[in-house]
Amino acid sequence: MRRETVLIADLHLTPTGYERLLPPGVRMTVRTRRRAMAHDVSGRILDLGGAEAHRSLWADADVTILDSVADPALVSMVDRSVRFDVIFSVMQLATVADLAGTISRLGRLLTPDGRLRFLEPGRLVGAAGRAQRLAAPMVTISTGIRVDRDIPHQLRTNGLSVTALRRHRTTTTQWWHRQVVEGTAHRALSI
Repeated sequence: MRRETVLIADLHLTPTGYERLLPPGVRMTVRTRRRAMAHDVSGRILDLGGAEAHRSLWADADVTILDSVADPALVSMVDRSVRFDVIFSVMQLATVADLAGTISRLGRLLTPDGRLRFLEPGRLVGAAGRAQRLAAPMVTISTGIRVDRDIPHQLRTNGLSVTALRRHRTTTTQWWHRQVVEGTAHRALSI
């Protein structure tokens, strides 16, 4: 019962920028998973798109919070060779125009054993996937979120290994948001 009370209290937080664009069922799934993901991380943390609403997740952690993945501070961190043990991305990789370039920059920000923790919209497969791809341009225009991106595939393509991938179904009538993917990526081992 106590857990349920915490969950209900969590609903009354001011939504962050990306949460305002999500249907209520998806927003609840994202908040629940974001909180669970935050309990696993330690070390020096970079929270992409955290806004001030995420600050409560980190307590006394050594965390840097950016306004979005497109924040100019991200580029300057790469230039200054700043490194992080964990990069935390919630609904940010699905919004950037240059996904390959962003993933490359994020990879350079990781320590050698660093991890990228992500929670992003899931690409659907089959007939639902074809319909999602057809609806994607309108969803992108209205929300800025590209729901038809295969984020795990893009991470792999751009030099990161993806581990611990989980798919979560959401309760929403907006079927193009029916799935979110959660995972961990790290620098691929060179052989």
